Amino acid sequence: MLLTFTLSSHCVVDLTMLSRHTDSKPFRCRSIQKKAPLMFRVCLAIVALCLTSTVSAKADDKAAGFARMLPAEANTVSVVHLQRILDSSRGKREGWSETQEQRFLDGHVGLPPWVNTFVMGSLTRPGLPEEVWAAAVIDVASGKSLQSIADEGSLSVTKLADWPAVQTSGGAFLVELADNHLAGYRPSHRQEAVAWLRTLNGDHPTISSYLMTAAGANDDIVMSIDLKDMFDVQFVESYLKQDERFASQHGLIPRLTPLLSTLRGVTMKIDIGETSQCEVMIDFGDDVGPLSAIAKTLFITAVEDAGAHIEEFRHAKISTRGQSVALNCELTDESVMRILSVIVPPRVPQEQYAASPEQTPEKPAEETVSDEARAARRYVRAVNDMISDLRRASERIDSYQKTIAWHQAYARKIDQLSTRNVPQELVDIGAKVANEFRALARSLTGQAVEVDARNKSVVYNYNVDPGWWSANIWGGAGYSPTVVKVDSNLEEVRAKQADAVIKGAKDREQIWLMIEEQSQEMDQILGGIK
Repeated sequence: MLLTFTLSSHCVVDLTMLSRHTDSKPFRCRSIQKKAPLMFRVCLAIVALCLTSTVSAKADDKAAGFARMLPAEANTVSVVHLQRILDSSRGKREGWSETQEQRFLDGHVGLPPWVNTFVMGSLTRPGLPEEVWAAAVIDVASGKSLQSIADEGSLSVTKLADWPAVQTSGGAFLVELADNHLAGYRPSHRQEAVAWLRTLNGDHPTISSYLMTAAGANDDIVMSIDLKDMFDVQFVESYLKQDERFASQHGLIPRLTPLLSTLRGVTMKIDIGETSQCEVMIDFGDDVGPLSAIAKTLFITAVEDAGAHIEEFRHAKISTRGQSVALNCELTDESVMRILSVIVPPRVPQEQYAASPEQTPEKPAEETVSDEARAARRYVRAVNDMISDLRRASERIDSYQKTIAWHQAYARKIDQLSTRNVPQELVDIGAKVANEFRALARSLTGQAVEVDARNKSVVYNYNVDPGWWSANIWGGAGYSPTVVKVDSNLEEVRAKQADAVIKGAKDREQIWLMIEEQSQEMDQILGGIK
């Protein structure tokens, strides 16, 4: 469901990257365990620990059953079969359950190892980006209850209508259902959450058949977005005729337009073995015929306009399957982690975990350290890993402007890191880094930011939109008025945006200098904590 996560800064996939790696290196499970700079706080980040295994009909039935419980208005669905992955022969041999727990403790992943199956749906508005709500159904290991989770997180179990529930610090409800099942809902609006929960006791409309089909797929992880009636077809046709990325396919655009009116959705499937294999299916209601190449260009355009550039998609192999176009490629570590960084599940409490004993590679097993030192080490490691990944992205001039979504996702990840037992001075620096990531994202859209290097501060108006987002394939997706008249001023708007982005380069470099100084400051503070 690449379009789910790439087209929504909150969706695609709370779903959140590992030691030094190169762009050419394929994603390997072993590298995640031993080398990675761990930058994914998302639920699907667990995929980093997985190996493809045979999917049982029972697992598929479970995911499909959970998908039927989601609010009917959902236009995305994300599925992960975590326990099946951790229990695979290789998973047991290499201790993935223990590694997964450590990832969870560090705040890099959103799912603890006692989750069996996770299914999340959300209502997103691609092109803004905006997530309206997200709902999840989770199957947990026997013996795990909401009360035990609350005790671990130092939270109180209350009532949400007739259901035991906790409200997490991340602004979500976690609710106990029957049969070792939990439900999650974000944001924590009681009336909306209860209205959904009450539908679970009887028959109710289900999500679209397109999403239901995706939820039952035989893959390690599946992400899908329903795009029916999402595009303004006439806007897109006019837009494509003026987009240089379609210059070589200009003659096919009139033939693409009627096909685009039948667009059903996009589904991404990832299976991870010795390498990470990805398939993106772009599904229409009519036969694709000779239009597979331009459909691929359309997909890449939508992804890049959303600021979620993935280099491998450009080189993906194309095949046509009746009414669908399939793109197949092998993903690098970096690409997999960035994709997963945008999946954000209703967060399971982790505060108590952050203070639990641990064995670290820096210290002998028998040596004990304070809770504050352990928590601080985890916090600083998580923030520094995100800084390193985005700094590498900033050095790739040709694609840096297309990484806006990753800056936004990492800012949210820092906001959601556990701060239990973390010294306030480190939390304050982390908050500054998150704000600076957001400022970089705004600057990359062409919005002006004010950098005060002397006082190490950045000011920007988050509510000010210069209109550049309307100069993309979504055209505001029908949710906000466009400032772009495609038939007359699209090129003018693009030129102004490009000029604004170029003028902001010096400000962005100043922001990066501040971020690197803050990273060093965190390391110094960490060195003084015993």
